[in-house]
This record gives sequence, C-alpha cells and structure tokens, in this order.
Amino acid sequence: MKVLVITDSSMNVNQGGFQQTLYNIFLFLNPKDLFLVTSLQAYSISPPSAPFDKQVLTYNLEIIPIQYNRLGRFLNGFINRINRSAHQYFNRFKKLQSSIKSLDADVVVVAPNGADGVFIYQQLKGAFSNKKVFPYFMDDWLYQTKSKPAGVSIHAAAKELLSDHLSWLMISKNLADILAERYSIKPERVLSIHNPVNIDGIEPPIPVVQKSRYTIAYAGALWPMHFDAFLVMAKAIEILNKEIKIRLIVYTSQSNWDWRKEKLESLDVEFGGHIPYAQIHSTLAKADCLLITSSFTKEWQTHSKGSVQTKITDYLKAGRLIISCGPTYSANHDFLKKYNCGVCIETNNTDEVATALKNIFEHIELNQTFVQHGYKILTTEFSFEVVQDRLKQFLAA
Repeated sequence: MKVLVITDSSMNVNQGGFQQTLYNIFLFLNPKDLFLVTSLQAYSISPPSAPFDKQVLTYNLEIIPIQYNRLGRFLNGFINRINRSAHQYFNRFKKLQSSIKSLDADVVVVAPNGADGVFIYQQLKGAFSNKKVFPYFMDDWLYQTKSKPAGVSIHAAAKELLSDHLSWLMISKNLADILAERYSIKPERVLSIHNPVNIDGIEPPIPVVQKSRYTIAYAGALWPMHFDAFLVMAKAIEILNKEIKIRLIVYTSQSNWDWRKEKLESLDVEFGGHIPYAQIHSTLAKADCLLITSSFTKEWQTHSKGSVQTKITDYLKAGRLIISCGPTYSANHDFLKKYNCGVCIETNNTDEVATALKNIFEHIELNQTFVQHGYKILTTEFSFEVVQDRLKQFLAA
C-alpha cells in the first residue's frame, strides 16, 4: 500500500502532538511506500524523522512572508489572504500536482493542522481525484478560523473535504461528532485513531507508595488550550505544599518554557528541559504522577471537548498515575473514565483542586489501581501493532 500524506505540519517523533501521532501510526509502512507533502515552512522548522525523511515534497504558500514579530499580530491575516488569493487565481502548483500524479499512491490521507492544510488540499485535489481519500483531524482548530481566501471560506473547504470523503480518521469520536454536527454531515465510517506506543520489552509498573515528598511531571507544550488549567494546578500545589511537599516539573522546549516561565517560576514550577522521545517514558517514570490539562475557557471549549491529547498513551507507558484537570466535557476525561486509568479533577477552583490533590496523595497506594488498568489497556488497545493494524484495515476497506 502506497500512502500519500498531505499536511501543513510534519512527521517528527520528537515534536509531540500532531507530528508524533502521524509518525507513529504510519510506522508499519515500508519507508518507500510513504510520501509526505508539507509546507516549506513546516519542513524547515521540523524536518520529518527517519525513516520518513527521504520522500518529501514541499509547497510554499508564503509569497509574502508571514511576520514573526509584533506587527504580525495585525498583518498576518491580511498577508494570508493575499497569499492564498494569489495561489487560487494563478494555480501555482501545477508542478506539484504533476509530481503527485506520478507517485500514483493508493491512499491519500489529508491531515490539516490549520487553515493552510485545508487550503492546499483544495489546490491539489485534482491530482488524486481517482484515489481513496481519508480526512484526518486531531483538533478542532476550525472553531476559531475565519479565513476567506479569494472569497472562499476555509469552513466551506473543510466541509467539502469531509463531505466528499466520508471515511474519517479522527482523534476521538467526540471530535467526529463536533464536525458532523457543525457541517451537517453523516460520515459512513469513523476510525478513532490515537497515538500508539511501542510496548516491546515493557515491564509492569512499579507501584508508588506513601512518602514524604512527591513529584508531578508534565510533558509537552503549554498552549493556550492547556495553560489556564495548568495554572490552576500549579496554584493548588502551592497551597497544598504547606501540608504535603510536591514538586511540579515541566518537560518542554526551551522556547515554550521561555514563553511561560514568568508566571510559572513564581509558583515554583521547575523546568526539566526538552526530552527526546526515545527517553521520555523512562524520564516520566521517575515521577510519581503525570499531569494533563484541558482548558476551562469558552474560547477553547470544542478543543477540550474533542481532542484526546497524544501524551496520554505515553503517560500510560511510563506507568505512573495520570491526573487530569479540565472541564466535565473534556475528551481527556472521557478517555480516562472509559478505561478507568486516571483521576479526573473537574473544577478550576484552586482550593477545591488542592483538596482533590490532597485526597489523591493520601490514598496514593489505592490509586495505583488506575495505573494497573492503564497498563492493561495500553497492551490491548494502544500498542503499535493494534493501532496500526486497525488503520491498515480501515484504509484497505
């Protein structure tokens, strides 16, 4: 099976989230059977990880470069409209279309991580009109998108992608339901496909017992759809530290830490640095609990409701208790409750969160039941073999 992935992101296993998931789900393929089409900008920032770094085609939507400064906040929307309009009117992708036709892939997976991903699909779709096409959405970034290049709404383009190709890959059933309702579409098939992990040589988790000091770790970026809930947890830990000593450590990139450190250092949150994916599970296993957060704000409501975060399965492999803070409708909470593999805190009142955390640590040994359930579900539902086999069957049907 030859697969063409069209995206505005990359397939870099060390970048987490969207990129890590794309990389892991397609590792069953012979590298010569996967072709990646991505933006020149995404490729430059984050080149694909081996073995998917050889067969890559790039496109450049930035006739006028995006501004990464203070002016960008005001100018980039206008710049994007000019860039996309120019591409739409002048069809600047004839060479790329020809290259795609010559690849003659069996399956095309369109995985947009923003408006550019949907826009480039519009420009290239004629090159694979006779192929099986599968949309793959991991977040509801569309909720906040208003872009209308050349008078064509990104929402209209997304609806066309989803309507014309009714076999959907989605990060969760929740997200599929959100998009189906918004665009009045009834998909024929939906495969909820989440980040798989390699369980070769995995050992049962070592239980955490009562102690005088605990460590909670968080891995990944602190985007706006995570940060308000993370701050609630940090403030609650600061309150609880008067009774129970708890370290909160964040493993993320230097740039992400620099963005957030002013608020976090005042709460004694520690920076653990960026950990390569090959080392992340053993690093997280040194903590006692692992934190995941989803926003309580209305602005990020559909993101919290629709997106199961990539880090959950990596946390399960680390074999430590998962603590999730977010609203009652959080997709993370749906996952943890469905598989009985973590503790959910569903309030952003810091005093109530502190009380919930105190209860967790006072019963830390009983809470290891969640860890054991997580270990079992990881091996039966989210291993490379299981997830990739489901994907293979879905694409082949």
